[in-house]
Amino acid sequence: MEGFKIAMKVIDEIDKKIKPLIGWEKADEVVKIGADGTPTKRIDVIAENMAINILEKFSGGILISEEIGLKVVGDELEYIFILDPIDGTYNALKSIPIYSTSIAVAKIKGEDKKLIRENINNIDWIKSFIANKYTINDLYVGIVKNLATGDLYYAIKGEGSFLEKDGEKIKIETKNIKDLKEASVGLFVYGLSNDLLEFLKERKVRRVRLFGSMALEMCYVVSGALDAYINVNENSRLCDIAGAYVICREGNAIVTNKNGKPLNMKLHLMERTSLIVSNKYLHKKLIALFGNRWIIKPVKFGIVVREDKEEAINLAIEICKYLKDKNIPFCVEDFLRERVGGDKFDISAISHIIAIGGDGTILRASRLVNGETIPIIAVNMGKVGFLAEFCKDEVFEIIDKVIYGEYEIEKRSKLSCKIIKDNRVIKTPSALNEMVVITKNPAKILEFDVYVNDTLVENVRADGIIVSTPTGSTAYSLSAGGPIVEPNVDCFIISPICPFKLSSRPLVISASNRIKLKLKLEKPALLVIDGSVEYEINKDDELIFEKSDSYAYFVKGQSFYNKLSRCLGIK
Repeated sequence: MEGFKIAMKVIDEIDKKIKPLIGWEKADEVVKIGADGTPTKRIDVIAENMAINILEKFSGGILISEEIGLKVVGDELEYIFILDPIDGTYNALKSIPIYSTSIAVAKIKGEDKKLIRENINNIDWIKSFIANKYTINDLYVGIVKNLATGDLYYAIKGEGSFLEKDGEKIKIETKNIKDLKEASVGLFVYGLSNDLLEFLKERKVRRVRLFGSMALEMCYVVSGALDAYINVNENSRLCDIAGAYVICREGNAIVTNKNGKPLNMKLHLMERTSLIVSNKYLHKKLIALFGNRWIIKPVKFGIVVREDKEEAINLAIEICKYLKDKNIPFCVEDFLRERVGGDKFDISAISHIIAIGGDGTILRASRLVNGETIPIIAVNMGKVGFLAEFCKDEVFEIIDKVIYGEYEIEKRSKLSCKIIKDNRVIKTPSALNEMVVITKNPAKILEFDVYVNDTLVENVRADGIIVSTPTGSTAYSLSAGGPIVEPNVDCFIISPICPFKLSSRPLVISASNRIKLKLKLEKPALLVIDGSVEYEINKDDELIFEKSDSYAYFVKGQSFYNKLSRCLGIK
């Protein structure tokens, strides 16, 4: 019997047998731990057994399912079936009408049948063989049925996607909505990331829905009930998505992981992925919000190096030669072009910056980026290197990972400042580390009123005051007695420098707040941004600090705490 018809028989049999179990208290009992490592309810086992009975009666092949794992069924080795007996078990047990059965089918290739038959009693060998030979892109049939409403979604490769609803057959495909603000989005929200929390908090889309059945939510994108479905966690399982994947693919949806890479999951029970499903217009916007958007861009490196350190320059020369040998384009600053060639440094033309030096060089690279979304590969050639993610021995390995898209990005908050001077507003560049107000003349004390959201918090007399990002908490702020803060904490640190009062202590505040400093004494002062850019500050000038709209992006290396222990000399 043809694969589509067999899959439909499985769906119909499960539908028929499951309906009487809805509301039965024993259906909710956990009877075992499934092959995927999750608790299996009685209702799941009953549904899976129905599927096995149908496959053994009408067909033959290999079944991959959440509860049983992998099983050879029937006499013939014709198909691979990927089954999720009940997707949305909780909804089913609580009579919430959003639960489904999902099945996908691939054909076993002729030359593989003989090998499988020769190893028919070796399940581990079959698991490995199927995983190494077949991927999710070999699936040619996908069926998902809402068991509560009877809505039936299905697709056959090359024939489009369809919805049968209330006796009517409708061809379905994604809508052409282009604006995220008009989009309706389904989310899987367990393990909330900062990006996802920000997405929810800032209401970047028109509406968000959580339905509890991944297969149906993916199908909703094709039918137009949703415009996108997002799971940024690496926990979307093969059995959860296989049937819906075929339907989405045939319905013109773009289905990738969160970094924009097309899915290529092995047909193995334990395969996992993140997931972004949408039309082509929304997809890049969602990747930009949740993933590593740079993976899908052409790579061109810009190289920034400490000019007065020969060791750093020599490493830059080695890197340029390495890139030339790989035919990877790069650009360098003028002083280096005579020695290595390459294009003239143009920030608008590059995808990544390689910054070679100490923290000062990395801060300079951040200034060169000037708010553009360009990741920095920070290579330590300085003394401490709190900002650096890589040592010189790791640089060629991480360059290869960037070229092949096998890396992660860390997003760092920046600090903005406006100077209110004689009723004029002066907007300064953003800071990655800190902004410092210090006396212009040595050994002269300054006095500040410190406000948070227009509430006077403290009057501070000190040599100066530091407003730091979490990234800058390990820089000047640390020397002034401020706390070390993990970079992904959404906060700022206010640290007085040599305060007159012992009670003037560092203060950590949420980055959603606004900080205002008002200079009280007739003494000239300077605002210094990341140790280089300076502005003169006078009595009654006000400085307003807020979270910047722009971020700094770093190619992620070692963990923060490993780096911290190294920089503090612990190991």
